[in-house]
Amino acid sequence: MAKASEQLIAGLNQALSEELTALFQYLWHHIQGRGIESAAVSEIFKATSMSEMDHAYKLAERIDLLGGAPTMSMVPPKTGGDVRQMIQDDLAAEYGAIETYKRLIELADDEDDDVTEQMLIGILKDEQEHANQWETVLGQ
Repeated sequence: MAKASEQLIAGLNQALSEELTALFQYLWHHIQGRGIESAAVSEIFKATSMSEMDHAYKLAERIDLLGGAPTMSMVPPKTGGDVRQMIQDDLAAEYGAIETYKRLIELADDEDDDVTEQMLIGILKDEQEHANQWETVLGQ
């Protein structure tokens, strides 16, 4: 297998860092969510955390396979606030992830890395579903 470009490895590591942040942000929102609205979304927070963990695993595995070193860095997750604020923070993160994956899909396509491109398309689909779910919860 051909070694991926430094640009693709760096982009995949950026996505991995974002997924690690999302994993913990959703997990903390599941744990910290309080109030009357929390029951309706508590399990969504938990399930989405597990989905983000799956994305992180796939990205780390792919980065390693492509000859890179998977990052363990992440930005501090947004925690606190009421449940509505948590959902708005999560939706904003999903929008950011969608843009990241669109950019990375183009990069993988430019490098003729079909396996990475297909993996990224699958993750993008999940992120779009997460965003749609939060938009529905917020009544947008």
